[in-house]
Amino acid sequence: MGLQSKHLVVDSRLCTGCGLCELICSFTKFKVFNPRKSLIRINYSYELGFLEGTIICTQCGKCLAACPTGAIHIVNDVVRIDHSTCTGCLTCVAVCPNNALVVVDGMPYKCDLCGGNPQCVRFCVRGALNAS
Repeated sequence: MGLQSKHLVVDSRLCTGCGLCELICSFTKFKVFNPRKSLIRINYSYELGFLEGTIICTQCGKCLAACPTGAIHIVNDVVRIDHSTCTGCLTCVAVCPNNALVVVDGMPYKCDLCGGNPQCVRFCVRGALNAS
């Protein structure tokens, strides 16, 4: 199932690997500055001086199709998890082709573009992040 939806895009030419996007994401979602709880993960090689890769939800919908409880829905072209009906089975985590879901306290979380105003994009000082 492929969705035509908004998702985050990183311009590797502009990313310095500062990690601010990860800190902003974890604070926005969980009220802690902890990159391990970030829903965007940046893999930057400081030795080589370039972005090696990112782990970002592409809103592909594979988690939606696999969810046995129907807790995952599309709202405004963004795949979202309804934690009030999610049982924490983590099937969505297992099927994600990008490894983009994060488990916090036994529950899965994924980028929902902050309801249409992604804070990581807003605070990226280099302009390396965009929602397209």
